[in-house]
Amino acid sequence: MINLIYRVLLTVNATSWLIVIYGIKESWQIFNFPRWGMAALLLLVPVCLTLISILVSRWLGKDAIGNAKECELADNDFLPVYLGYFFVALSINDCFTMVVVYAIVFIFTGLTQALYFNPLFLLFGYHFYHVTTQHGTRVFVAVRGKVIRNVKDIDLSNLKRVNDMTYIAAKGAKR
Repeated sequence: MINLIYRVLLTVNATSWLIVIYGIKESWQIFNFPRWGMAALLLLVPVCLTLISILVSRWLGKDAIGNAKECELADNDFLPVYLGYFFVALSINDCFTMVVVYAIVFIFTGLTQALYFNPLFLLFGYHFYHVTTQHGTRVFVAVRGKVIRNVKDIDLSNLKRVNDMTYIAAKGAKR
């Protein structure tokens, strides 16, 4: 049950930029905040959601992956997706369309399980990797710490399982 809740949280994290950018573009107001204050408040929402998802990850099931054959840094793979979210949000002209587009993106993101993580994880010291296991399975791992440049330096013995293809680790470099 915690994994399902966590996957929904990660999907909200990944897709919330649509709503944030749309809200800034439309100059949403709460309690007469100045426009810049409301923009800052909206920008804090995905940051806080990302922090919450990092904190909640400690309650996910433990897992380990044996020796990795390959480890490829994937930090830059997300930029086109998030730029796409920004451009889509900027091109939507009414709230109804925004709700429909957000629902579609949310469902597809949740079902594909491919874009759970967002670039805000970088702010909290995480890096993303495509890891090929010794059995040839390619998994996605978010690892906290310095960039791992050598497959022999990655420690995948203390992972938290998000799903069968996605993991998160508090520390990923061998000491």
